Formats: sequence, structure tokens, C-alpha cells
Amino acid sequence: MIQEGARYANSHHASQEDAVEAGTRDAQREQVELLIHGQDGQIHTRSSFGHEPRSI
Repeated sequence: MIQEGARYANSHHASQEDAVEAGTRDAQREQVELLIHGQDGQIHTRSSFGHEPRSI
């Protein structure tokens, strides 16, 4: 798992499923957006656990 702006990963996991579970817990705790990338580098899933912007 890599946080935005980090130079190195702050955790390693045996499977993508384990990484997603850990990332989800961290994103919920920190109230941030979680981006799941595939092997091709493209964003496959985006989940927001932060404060949603107010609709105008």
C-alpha cells in the first residue's frame, strides 16, 4: 500500500484481496479516498471514505 506522496510502500500483502482489506480499514480510519489499481496501472476501483463535497 502506498500513500499519496510516499516514496515507498508502507505495507506489503500476500494478495490483492488482503491489500484491499487493509487499505479499506486505513481509508475509513483516515477518512480518505481509496484507489485500487490493476496490474496495468489503471484505477479499477475508487471508494471515498472522507467528507463528500457539499453539492451546490
